[in-house]
Amino acid sequence: MPVDHFPSTHATWIDAQLTIAERSRAAGDAVGEINAIDALRRHLMERYHAALRAYVCGGSLRRLGEPDELVGGFFADRACQPGFLMQWRESGLPLRRWMMTGINFYGKSVIRERSRDREAPAGLIDEEALVGESDAARAFERAWALAVLNHALAHVHAALAAQGRLDDFAIFRRRVIHGEAYETIAPMVGRSAQQCAGATRLVTDRLREALRGSLRDEGVPHADIDAALGEVYEVFGIARRVEGGS
Repeated sequence: MPVDHFPSTHATWIDAQLTIAERSRAAGDAVGEINAIDALRRHLMERYHAALRAYVCGGSLRRLGEPDELVGGFFADRACQPGFLMQWRESGLPLRRWMMTGINFYGKSVIRERSRDREAPAGLIDEEALVGESDAARAFERAWALAVLNHALAHVHAALAAQGRLDDFAIFRRRVIHGEAYETIAPMVGRSAQQCAGATRLVTDRLREALRGSLRDEGVPHADIDAALGEVYEVFGIARRVEGGS
């Protein structure tokens, strides 16, 4: 029986890729399974490498070694293994919380391995020191929010480019990202201030929907999506402008 590569019973892209991998394995379709796992690996690396690196650099994990090496080891050993994401799906946690917890546990495993090999440097942190570091967590959240926001902006930009509406995106960027007033933007683009406000609302609506889709993929419950959306906006101080404030 052919594998259904477009399962309808799961709401998110990550769920869909996991289901494809599971069904491909059950059907003996090695190529389908590999393709699904590779897609998941690329997604995780794109979305989380910078956030995890910021987390390592901002806390006691940095004492375990080079941040890129530690993050790379975490992806190779844990995050890019199918079981890691399947356990996440069962946990009900947002994916970013699962990833942050995961690299903490990976750090603990590094400590245990070095201790067994008697290669631990003097003063190496203990396991308890890897938990609850607020500065590292804030750095992670900011880098994650930036990755989510940039991905959504790229999606909206591509859609508007295909429709020949990049002027709308340029107005949005000047207003929301750079904080320019409509009265300043309007004469530069040959539109009225009201028309510029309309363009900003259009792009804002599309950005909001793109972000909501990304947050759903992250395992954020439906009831919490608007709050998480506000957090992404607030990290960069654009919440008021993106919601149409003057």
